[in-house]
Parts: sequence; C-alpha cells; structure tokens
Amino acid sequence: MIDKLAFLFSEGLKTLMRNRLANILCLITIFINFSVLGTFFIIGFNTDSYINIFRTKYTFEVFFVQDIDQKSIDIVTNTLEQSSMVQKIELVDKDDAAEIFNEEFGENIESLLGYNPLPISLRVDLSRTNFDLDQVETLVNNLQKEVSVDEINYRGSYIKDIEDRINLVLFGFLLLVIGILFISIQMISNTISLSINTRSKFIDILKYNGATPLFIKTPFYIESFVLSVFGSFLAFMVVSLVFDFINSYLMLSIRIDNNLWIWMISFSIIVGFYASSKSLNKFLN
Repeated sequence: MIDKLAFLFSEGLKTLMRNRLANILCLITIFINFSVLGTFFIIGFNTDSYINIFRTKYTFEVFFVQDIDQKSIDIVTNTLEQSSMVQKIELVDKDDAAEIFNEEFGENIESLLGYNPLPISLRVDLSRTNFDLDQVETLVNNLQKEVSVDEINYRGSYIKDIEDRINLVLFGFLLLVIGILFISIQMISNTISLSINTRSKFIDILKYNGATPLFIKTPFYIESFVLSVFGSFLAFMVVSLVFDFINSYLMLSIRIDNNLWIWMISFSIIVGFYASSKSLNKFLN
C-alpha cells in the first residue's frame, strides 16, 4: 500500500516536471485569478460593515409644532423607544437649537429676530444590528401622522440609493468571479489534458497491466492539487500584503477574514478537482 502511494505521488511530481511551461502558465493563471477572487472576498467581507457604520451615523430629526407641550413630546418619545431600530433619542430644546444655529451660522438668532423661532426636536440615532430600511420608513410615516409633529428631516432615500449601488457593484463582482472561475477551470483542464497526452503510452501500459481508473487518475489529481494549493496560497500572501500596505499607507481599517486563506485554498482545490475530473473523464473513460 505504501509502495503504491509512493509511486502515485512520485508520478504526480513527475508530471509537474515534464510539463513545466504548461504548469507554470497554469500556476500563474491560478495565482492571478485567486488574487482577484481574494480581493473580492475582502471587499465583500468589509462591504456590510461599512454600510452598518454608515447606518449607525445616520439619524433623523423630528421637529415639533411651536406650541408643543411635554405630554405630546413624551408620546412621540415613547413611540420611538418601542422600536428596536432606535438606539438613542436626544431632546433638542429651543436653547439647544439656538446654540446649534450659532455654531453653524455664527449668529445669535434671538439677537437677529428678537425671539427664538426654532422648534423643539428629537434627534434619533438608529441601531446597526436591527436596522431595516422599510421599518424605518414605516416608523417615519407613522410619526408624520402625529398632530404634534411639524416636520421630519429624513434622508432614508439616500441610504437606499447607496445600498442599491453597492448591490449593483457586488452583482458585477459576482459576474467577474464566474468568469474567473471559468478561466481557472479551462486552464487547469488544458494542463491536465496536455499531461495526459504526453503520458499516453505510459497510461496504456498501466491499463494493459490491469490498473484501475482511479489508480491512473491519481497522479493527475496530485498534479492539480499541488498547483491549486501553491497558486492560491501565493495569491493569499500577496493579497494580504497589499491590503496591509493599503491600511498602513492610507490609514484605513480594511479587515481581512482570519479564515481567508482556508477559503481560498479550499475553493482552489475544489475548482482544480472539478477541472481535473472534467479532463480525465473525457480521455480515460
């Protein structure tokens, strides 16, 4: 059994050495393709977190009518507190509003007009974990029906527009990933096919001596395995170094999944096995 395994492993390495040019081209293809895939994985891994960061900074303001009383304010506040999407509610009274006006415009509104016309309002911060755009819009629409509410400063359409654009970009990434996988499969299949053609006489000898199809195919699977592991691991190292450099140079905080190298290598092995099986089944069955 050990002799058979040693023979199969040595034959797998021999096929790598015999078809150096084809294997080098295949390795370069795997490296480039999985470098791009690794980049997409990192972008996708960070996209949702960046959207959530944007959402946590998103607020809407509820402006009350001028003659609002405390009871009406409490009713609206209680309505907001019952929503799981609301993280924080801050009351901005007329004095606070005057200070904000002074900070933004450098003018004292009471000195300008002789009185303070700014309304009392509530500043509402939304939760990251429980954010749901449709529920936010429903909440805002319900608040607008309150008699005590004069206006709501709501920018939910901007969030939806941003998410739609991000989803469109991700869809484009998905199409590119499919194209990259197709190229990888074709390249590995062509490499294995070339290996089979160069060793056709040896394969015929094995068949004549009663070797099983699996025994004949195993060296080619080993060849594909080595190329897939080495090419994808090299791609992971380069992608990690590039994003580490980007984080350091541009002072960003792009996160890299700790298991990215496992996903890349595993995915590459699966693609390599499929591509190898495709060629082997075509020539050896």
